[in-house]
Amino acid sequence: MGKVRQRRATSDKQTGKGDSGGTNASQRSSSRDPHEKAASASDPTIISLIIYLIKVFFLSMISLPFCLATEFLSRVYGRPPKMVFLSQTHRFLQYTIHSTALSSFAKADLIMTILLHTVTSRVSGLCWLLDEFLYSKQMNSISIIKPLFVMSAYRSASTEMARTLAKDTNRFVAPSAIMCAFPYLWLWNLVTYIVGEDSGISIEEANGYLNKNFTAESLERHDNNHFAIDTFDGYFLSSHLNGLAFHLGADIIVKEFNYAKFEEHDRYLFEHCFVEHVDRIARKTLIYNGIDGSSAANQTFLLKGHFLQSANALQSRYPDACFLSVLRDPLDRLQSGINHMAVNATLWQGRLPNWEYLTDAFQQIEIQYCELEMEWYRNDNRNRVAVKFEDFIKNTQKTLNQVYIGLLKSDGDGIPHFNIPSKHEKKKYTVNRSLVELGVDESKLKGKLAEYYNWMKKQ
Repeated sequence: MGKVRQRRATSDKQTGKGDSGGTNASQRSSSRDPHEKAASASDPTIISLIIYLIKVFFLSMISLPFCLATEFLSRVYGRPPKMVFLSQTHRFLQYTIHSTALSSFAKADLIMTILLHTVTSRVSGLCWLLDEFLYSKQMNSISIIKPLFVMSAYRSASTEMARTLAKDTNRFVAPSAIMCAFPYLWLWNLVTYIVGEDSGISIEEANGYLNKNFTAESLERHDNNHFAIDTFDGYFLSSHLNGLAFHLGADIIVKEFNYAKFEEHDRYLFEHCFVEHVDRIARKTLIYNGIDGSSAANQTFLLKGHFLQSANALQSRYPDACFLSVLRDPLDRLQSGINHMAVNATLWQGRLPNWEYLTDAFQQIEIQYCELEMEWYRNDNRNRVAVKFEDFIKNTQKTLNQVYIGLLKSDGDGIPHFNIPSKHEKKKYTVNRSLVELGVDESKLKGKLAEYYNWMKKQ
């Protein structure tokens, strides 16, 4: 899988009107975004619902034998961490049924999506358990030593940081985006065996094919290279139901898609399932790259994401783990994040994005993240380092030297020469609402984040 190139995402449905309160962003009609004009704001029709119902029934029937096999194997090898919990299914059904923003047709559509995803997750669970059947002994023989987690806020240049580090293949081993989307060692080996070392397909060609359903606006915001390291937790959450929160309101987004903290009902998901998923994909990645138990100490497993809510659990599992963050101005992150999620093809499926939901929810999450990130990186200066966004962009080599020497405890010899990240240039986006247009009170938000800004200056 690491030899090939990238894959592309799908999309979900969204309601038109929000009840999140506190912002009038969706009411601003002075400059409608091009992708909004092309989107359909209508609810599902009775015909489309009937067709979808037939699809759900058909796929559920096909999945039933897999469900039984997964249930049986789970008793032997443990429950797959990427399989939807019935308690989460029940919770999301309740959110949907009691929603005051969704029409009856939109509710029916979302209910079927929840049920279908719950059932089909048992198929992916069986794929996961096949790895346990085939490779558990080999995986268990490997130790994960001093992993590096690039754990940074959303839209902070953490992807660029991780991809820059991953170029040092003598030191780092990292799963690609497509490996995170399909975290099955048997599948990686099968594809490699069938395709061979040289498939004759370039990364650009593969990415072009896999990205063909993404809008141009979405690709402007994120380089979808499925054969490079990317945000791991996005794939983890998409295997559960958390991404459907964007259909249900700002409060549900804050509860279910919050990369700073979790609700009590999600404690097991983020403190156990997430860590188990990380641990298994780390071992699979090392094995796939030809690393066994005796040579694992010479390689650093690298993972990137926004999983601050799981940081304590990861630290408990890996006491020697290192954590790296890139500190970017929270207001810049907020604006970029809202616009990025609005054009994200995996969320809206051609329907109008709900700017009110995004603006209200992401303001709350940004404040919570800043508070908890500051606390986390203050508490351990030896194994946790935060670098400034501006330093990383303008003084890339100096910043990476700081990471190698200060965080990874390198003696300074053999540090690779790193080029300036490619995304440092100022871009012009087709869809780019300002914070003012989004209804964000910048001075008020800066006041709430004053301590964070002071902390950033000291890094």
